[in-house]
Amino acid sequence: MASPGLLFVSTRISFPELTDEVYNKWYDSIHVVDVLKSGLADLALRFKNVDPEAKKTYLAVYRVPDVSRLQDQAIKDQIPPTSDMLPGSGDFNDLVELDIKAFVPIQAFEGQGMKKGRGKGLLTVLMEPAEGGDDELDEWYRKQHHDMVSMCKGYRRSTRYRVIDNSKPRYLTIHEFDTTDMPWDQLKMTSQTEWGKKVIGSMQSMESNVWELIIEKDKTMEKL
Repeated sequence: MASPGLLFVSTRISFPELTDEVYNKWYDSIHVVDVLKSGLADLALRFKNVDPEAKKTYLAVYRVPDVSRLQDQAIKDQIPPTSDMLPGSGDFNDLVELDIKAFVPIQAFEGQGMKKGRGKGLLTVLMEPAEGGDDELDEWYRKQHHDMVSMCKGYRRSTRYRVIDNSKPRYLTIHEFDTTDMPWDQLKMTSQTEWGKKVIGSMQSMESNVWELIIEKDKTMEKL
């Protein structure tokens, strides 16, 4: 049976002669198209970090119908990393700082006010809970945190994932919002309960970023 997943690819240009304009043109018109044509993914979303000083500038999120395809060499061969459009070696891997993580879904949540379509803002949280704290993290999300976040202005939906290779951080939460104008005062309150303080305060690592949607391709009317 196929096991669906998510490919989470964050990048930052490191080669001085590669401009954002050329990089985005190659990524949007060639690379994403190759990924979708290969059959690896059936939905591709690209975002730009709203913080220009962030570790990674761009994010590509691919919905993978079957994570076993990630190990299929025939599929990988259909996604060339090189292009005449790119400067230097022309190899994507030589021109950017790259971080690739593959996840499987563990929870989807939409709250009471379900919205159709996709918002323009994404809040991602990569986290590694305290040693032995996996169950409490899951329980906190299911019994308290998601309900509180869903009451924030502009909220659409949330999805949670666990990394497939056990590398750290192991957990990813994606919160979708109408815009990148996050309701920070409200969001802060969602983690200020006694339970929230306990869970977050004990985290081994936690990294959050806000992203603005650039493009979406293929099954764009469907959810992550």
